Amino acid sequence: MRQLYLAATAVMTIAATTSVFAAQHTSPGSSPASCHEAVNGLVSLLDGKMDNTALYRETFTTVVNTCGPAVPAQPAQPAAAPDRSACDDLATAMTDLIEDDKMNTADFVKARNAFAQSCAPR
Repeated sequence: MRQLYLAATAVMTIAATTSVFAAQHTSPGSSPASCHEAVNGLVSLLDGKMDNTALYRETFTTVVNTCGPAVPAQPAQPAAAPDRSACDDLATAMTDLIEDDKMNTADFVKARNAFAQSCAPR
């Protein structure tokens, strides 16, 4: 049953990633609905311990690069190995902000950046 759930989640994530990717090429940012689906896909992939897959890498990149307002690139900071234990909570925080219609706010950018720094693909 868990395999079926993970397979269904992967299919939904691919569909969301595809729609987010298409939106990326037609508009400056992705819709809240597309980002919501993509972030939920990330949560499912994290829950399934699938954060070392190509699907996770693609979805992660799409969310980080197209969801929410664009911000100037920040210089890379030397950091210790990220603490991945908070990845599920960070992704859930992004979902909550999208559901609260706050995707285009500084709070979403802060949550997205924290997720990007701590939960990059392996």
